[in-house]
Amino acid sequence: MTSHKFKIGDRVRLVRLTSTNTVEAFLNMVTTVDSTRPDDVWEVTRLLPADQAGFQYHVRGTHNGPARLVREEQLQPV
Repeated sequence: MTSHKFKIGDRVRLVRLTSTNTVEAFLNMVTTVDSTRPDDVWEVTRLLPADQAGFQYHVRGTHNGPARLVREEQLQPV
């Protein structure tokens, strides 16, 4: 059984992925990651169960910014 790569309290960076889904690709082009710099550090605040695409996490900016939902492949350790 696979498990989460990250745990609550881990500090991570968001990675922008390319997508073959045209809607996701368009949204990635026109949006930024909550208007943050790519070097911003986020903290894992909640682990979510796996779905068909893998594990998901809630993360919050270490600067107490808004929380967001991300997939495991969108995260890299700091």
